[in-house]
Amino acid sequence: MRTKSAYILGAAIALVADQLTKAWATTSLKPVVYMEVIPGFFRLSYATNRGVAFSLLADSRLDIRWALSAVSLVAALFVISYFRRAPADRPWLNVSLALLMAGIVGNMIDRVRLGEVVDFIELHWQGLYSWPTFNVADSAICVGSVLLALEMLREEKAARIRSSDGVEISTPAPEEGSVGSPES
Repeated sequence: MRTKSAYILGAAIALVADQLTKAWATTSLKPVVYMEVIPGFFRLSYATNRGVAFSLLADSRLDIRWALSAVSLVAALFVISYFRRAPADRPWLNVSLALLMAGIVGNMIDRVRLGEVVDFIELHWQGLYSWPTFNVADSAICVGSVLLALEMLREEKAARIRSSDGVEISTPAPEEGSVGSPES
């Protein structure tokens, strides 16, 4: 039986990378605002977000810190429960769940500790188009979600193939005198 320790280690590495890069962004980027990495495309830029993805709810007058932390905790517990029940021999499923765990917990740590999430990765095109600033945890959540969706689609297709194996699909012959038969 395969073990899940490699997936847990991967989740821990992603979580540590998230927290270390956020600490670096806070100490190194906050004073300078941004660092251009690939001019016209990629920069590191310190930002914080009190809300959720794409800064939704960030301008809320309510203190949503604890509500969002609670939602994150429930999501993390759900993913951990799913991970524990997932077969060890399904690598893409386990990788996706490990990434989701790391990302959810990484942003939850920020919310509980700081009341906001630190973001610092900014993609843009010549100043015309800009993707919302994000972090390593956000990336883990996105990649994990896509991998989970692909794995679910793959499993659904495999289930359809398994259910049709051994089942002969034939078209019934039209009865005499029925609509569409040669005699009608």
